[in-house]
Amino acid sequence: MGDLEQYLDEFMLKKTVDALVTSSVVFYVKCLLSKADIHSNNKNPYFSNIKTALKRMDSDIEIIKGYFEDLSGGMPALSKVIDKEFEVITTIEELIRIAADLSESDASDFILVLHKKIQDVDITKHVVADLWHLVQPTKEKAAWDLVESMEEKLNTLFPTEGKIPINDRMNVPGLRLNETLSKLLMAGKRKRPTKSGSMEKILANWSNVP
Repeated sequence: MGDLEQYLDEFMLKKTVDALVTSSVVFYVKCLLSKADIHSNNKNPYFSNIKTALKRMDSDIEIIKGYFEDLSGGMPALSKVIDKEFEVITTIEELIRIAADLSESDASDFILVLHKKIQDVDITKHVVADLWHLVQPTKEKAAWDLVESMEEKLNTLFPTEGKIPINDRMNVPGLRLNETLSKLLMAGKRKRPTKSGSMEKILANWSNVP
């Protein structure tokens, strides 16, 4: 931050910190979901104690979010960026709680919020299924089916068309959640209990994105 403050003007400094918030959230989500790819057990959860894992997630969020909140004193608009971007992680946390039967919330409500951030229904299906695979693998297929049953509604509210990155100077690697997740999924090796052709749609849309 010292270097940024010294060498960037006020406008570019604010834009850079905004980008750091976004990239931190994208990186955290990527690290979490990468756990699903290396977990091949379809009966037992990845986490030995899900409640402890959630507490650690809370601590992670508090530390990362707190760092940026400390910077918001000199950047009033930063607080809105922090709230907007960290909604992705808090939504994923709640879906994990639902998957682990630690919350009575309706999964559909939080799937809608998550899809608003991802804006690609095929990626949303895989992400939700992966979250269930981490905490309750035996219900992964049911989670996939739930998102699939919502597909028409999801596409109506947040259509995928037009959301694929194009080659312009505003498309910065690491700042688009859907692009990062698409690359993570395409590189994955785990065999998922999903319909054939689901990954092919992601490959068709995202394989040529630099």
